[in-house]
Amino acid sequence: MTEPLRNHLKVLGETTSAGGFYQNVNITGECKFNGDVDCEKLRLTGEVKIAGNLKAKDMKITGVCAVDGSLNGLSLQGRGEMRTSGGLRVDKINLTGHLDVVGDCEADELQMTGAVSIDGLLSSDRLNISMFGPSWAKEVGGSKISIKRSKVGTLLKLMKSKEGVIFKAGLIEGDNIELHYTKADMVRGESVIIGPDCEIQTVEYRDVLKIHKSASVKNQVKL
Repeated sequence: MTEPLRNHLKVLGETTSAGGFYQNVNITGECKFNGDVDCEKLRLTGEVKIAGNLKAKDMKITGVCAVDGSLNGLSLQGRGEMRTSGGLRVDKINLTGHLDVVGDCEADELQMTGAVSIDGLLSSDRLNISMFGPSWAKEVGGSKISIKRSKVGTLLKLMKSKEGVIFKAGLIEGDNIELHYTKADMVRGESVIIGPDCEIQTVEYRDVLKIHKSASVKNQVKL
């Protein structure tokens, strides 16, 4: 199949586009695409809404990117809010802000500072979440999993945030797991560290289990 011709798209201000295949997409302002977008690079400063799927190898955002369909790419970085309603698959993510995914969220490496809302499986070989807002996922899976509060999160606690800076999940499963300020039904891993202010129903572990004095674990099972 012949590769489609890819032109550059540069947006300044506010506009609407039909979508399509592009080489580089540079947006400064607001843009709405009324269809799928497939590009090599996406650079956003402002807000973009895509009424379809987004495929971009290299994405850098400052602002808000909302995708009605799925998001696929190799790299996503920046500051702001990424929302997708059809699942997400990006090899490497380094984002400060809010990641909101309807469906599964998959990454080889995910470094998140802020908050996540994942209504499916959050899967990453190397997952590092530094929270400064309430976060949750239906399930979490990976090799190395670290979920903690950022210093901003600690400040919000002092300000008595209504929901609290807590991560909630049904199941968290991995090889090496360290959790702080987390509520979960089940945590399962090789080496598990349950840090401060965690509330865990059951921990299943194969090698090491450490529990902070301020944490609560109802059931401990050595596999």
